[in-house]
Amino acid sequence: MTGIHLYLLFLLGQLLNPTIQGPDRVNINETETISCNATTEARLIMYSLFREMTLIQTKNVSTPDVANFSVSFRSESDAGAYKCKAYGGDGTGAKYSESIKIAVLAPVLGVTTKSTPYPPVLKVQSKLSLSCFVKQGSNVTFQWYFDNQQLLPSPSVKINQSSLVIDHVNLNNTGSYECEVSNQFNMKTFRITSNPTQVTVKVPASNPEISATITLMDKEKMFTVFSCLSREGTLPITYTLYRNETIVSSYIAHGRREGQLLVPGKYSDKLYNFKCKAVNGFQPKYSNAINIDLAVKMTSDPDPPIPGHQFTLNCSVSYEHSGPYTWHFVHPGKNSTQNTTGNQLTVAKTEAGRYYCSVNKQTSNWIEVPGQDSSLQPVTIAVSITATVLLVLTIGLICYCVANKAHRFNVS
Repeated sequence: MTGIHLYLLFLLGQLLNPTIQGPDRVNINETETISCNATTEARLIMYSLFREMTLIQTKNVSTPDVANFSVSFRSESDAGAYKCKAYGGDGTGAKYSESIKIAVLAPVLGVTTKSTPYPPVLKVQSKLSLSCFVKQGSNVTFQWYFDNQQLLPSPSVKINQSSLVIDHVNLNNTGSYECEVSNQFNMKTFRITSNPTQVTVKVPASNPEISATITLMDKEKMFTVFSCLSREGTLPITYTLYRNETIVSSYIAHGRREGQLLVPGKYSDKLYNFKCKAVNGFQPKYSNAINIDLAVKMTSDPDPPIPGHQFTLNCSVSYEHSGPYTWHFVHPGKNSTQNTTGNQLTVAKTEAGRYYCSVNKQTSNWIEVPGQDSSLQPVTIAVSITATVLLVLTIGLICYCVANKAHRFNVS
């Protein structure tokens, strides 16, 4: 009996696990009491209150009094699991209580949206993700709007409370997106809408085509109009003209697809290499390089022309030219010119002489058409040579026969 009595006295002197009491939910900016109580025969107990792993308060309490902690809940971050720690005056034998979870109720406040990608400029068939963030608010609900119209989930639009995902955007997804957040607090409904997020869906610009037209040229200076054209791509498209990797000028095409850039320069038989860059928010696209050669070339069909018959002349340059094309005719005893807007000219009846063209004061090669009499000269010469050869052979044969006959006579 003496041993059992001593054992019970030992147990009564031990510190037992403390108990904790407090609210399960509080309103933001309120102050509540959390109580801790442990049983022991020690005269003094040291209590500590923790939120998760963070120490909130400590105090020493004489037994058998309860430790009451006054806690102010200033933000939603004050919510969480609370527990007490108790140990005797000598600092040994620490015991912990069970945890209680306290939720902090707050009206909705501070709503923003974020997009991926950012800024929300996307090419067709790419993925758009929008997320709604709330600075403060408990038990909130989310609602999405597109161009001020309520947006509901669909096979193409996935909505999961605070997130909105479109896996394959198209041009119809261009517009304004907003997130509305609401909740109940103190018997009132609080509702806040985020600032609109403007989403733009575009077709990327295609590789531009480049062409050039010389509008004015003399021996001192020249003006060239370069045209850059992307046949695909959402406007506006910014065109940049490069000359040997150096930027010359830029043009923003708003109302039409083509961009034109006027480039002045000193006169030169050959210009540098030029190319266009097209950008409308995505990877830049480049044209092929163009090397402007001012040389003018003329060809004929048929080649060579047949005297007295119809033939066609072609005058060409390496750049676009809208005219005029000047045609020069040099005939025996007379010269004439003719201007056209096209680079082809059909001559109904070929006359003997020389034909050439000029563009921007640059002259082409010339094509010569011989006269009809001169066209027979090769045949006449061939016939004369043949007759001469036959005559020589005939004379030779006669001489051989005479010589052979005289020889037989001398022998006899």
